[in-house]
Amino acid sequence: MRLRTSLALVFAALCALQVVAVAPFALRSLGQLLETQHRTRTQEGLAAGQAVLARLDADLLHTMDELAASDEVERVAKDAHEVPLPTQVAQAAPGLMTPRALTVLSLLDAQGRTLSSGHLPERLFEKDEALFAVTALAPTEAHDALVTLATPEGLVTRPARVCARPVDFGERRLWLVGGTLLDDAWATRLASLLGARVEVLSQGQRVAQGGRAAPPTSRLTLTESPAAAVHLDFSRAGIDATFSEVGRAFGLLFATGLLLAIAFGAVLARRLTRPVESLTHAAQAIAGGALDAQVAEGGSREVRTLIQTFNRMTADLKATTEALLASERIAAWQEVARRLAHEVKNPLTPIRLSLETLRALAERKDERFAATFERASAAMLEEVQRLSRIVDEFSHFARLPRPRLEPLELVAFCRSLLELHAPQRVRTALHAPEGVRALADKDLLGQVLVNLIKNAVEAMGEAGGSLELTVLTEGDAAVIHLDDTGPGFPPELLPRAFEPYVTTKPQGTGLGLALARRILEEHQGSLEATNRPSGGARLTLRLGRPSGS
Repeated sequence: MRLRTSLALVFAALCALQVVAVAPFALRSLGQLLETQHRTRTQEGLAAGQAVLARLDADLLHTMDELAASDEVERVAKDAHEVPLPTQVAQAAPGLMTPRALTVLSLLDAQGRTLSSGHLPERLFEKDEALFAVTALAPTEAHDALVTLATPEGLVTRPARVCARPVDFGERRLWLVGGTLLDDAWATRLASLLGARVEVLSQGQRVAQGGRAAPPTSRLTLTESPAAAVHLDFSRAGIDATFSEVGRAFGLLFATGLLLAIAFGAVLARRLTRPVESLTHAAQAIAGGALDAQVAEGGSREVRTLIQTFNRMTADLKATTEALLASERIAAWQEVARRLAHEVKNPLTPIRLSLETLRALAERKDERFAATFERASAAMLEEVQRLSRIVDEFSHFARLPRPRLEPLELVAFCRSLLELHAPQRVRTALHAPEGVRALADKDLLGQVLVNLIKNAVEAMGEAGGSLELTVLTEGDAAVIHLDDTGPGFPPELLPRAFEPYVTTKPQGTGLGLALARRILEEHQGSLEATNRPSGGARLTLRLGRPSGS
């Protein structure tokens, strides 16, 4: 991964880490705050519900006090002593109940028998235990009681909020028990006052409800008695929505911060890494041979110091390399000159001795002069030819023409060279698929292969042997293996096989393999020498291939 990318990712990670580190604590604190507010609001709602219920109870107590003291009730109580019970008494409760917005009203005698009922007119002279039990409770409070009602499905029991008031006429006492049914209308009225959903349960069953509260909800109990339980449901949807909105805000903040961090990190990383990348490119250029590569100064003080040091080092390296190359060239040509002088000196010695012998015989007018001249002149001509060959090869080595690279079909080319330059005593073989082509100078490559074939033939001697050429492709390279069954390279000379004037042949100059390698290098190829495990030498030529082949 590039340094610029790494730095940008580090900046983004640091930004993300801050948000990730802060967000859970902030969200938890917000959740606790919202939960506290909701709890406070529900407690306030419960208190308001209790206040509303107390006000409703106060209204009920006042209504019952006013009813018990009214003239209508006094007349009913007077008539209730008559036997049989007058009709106006049995029918009095509905007329007393409706104007006063009561939904439950019964007139009971001292034994709890119903003399008149507004909520169940059919019940007369029957004992109502539930309502009569209220007469024994505190008259200053309203109480929950189960009331029997007539419905199309039959008689049902429903809870009501009631209170009892005594009605005395003479020595005889009657009881007025009245109140309000805890039905849907009552629950709806209470819910509208509290802003909550009201649910009334009796004997484990829901008997009334009013209002709405979006889920999820929190439930509190307003009242609970054996007859009825009133529950208030307060919605938590607002809290959850607020928490979700804040969570989305944190997510948006995180995404925005992350994008800004990536953008800022990319810009800052580019600014920080640009000098380092310039140094990297300059180092790669120097590695490729461009010793004059320099880097423009920039960046922080430390980076500028590094660049200045790098530029000084490259300048010193260029000067040192140029000096070293000059020294190497001088040393190389000195070595070539020394070897060339040695090679030239060897033929000159027998020529000089032969000439001195002929002069001595001529001065003495020796009769052996003619025979000696014949032998000496032949020897001198041979040495002169050797000198000419040395000079020609050195000239080729020193002035190698630049190759003209063109697509060359190797199979037919190698086959023709084997047929022309391999003698009858040598068995030849060519292993190659058709259509293998290389980028090469036909003349120079032919010079290399002819030289290598002749070297292999000379190495196998008069006894002959076998010579095999194998052509193949390896990736983008065309490869030629030349294998012979000769003695191979001496192990001590194999690492130096391509050095000038290194040879094992008595009449060799040592420039053939050096010239062949140099030609291959001018082709942007290579030449390698190895010994085969089965005996003999292998020379491997590698050349580039035309695009698309």
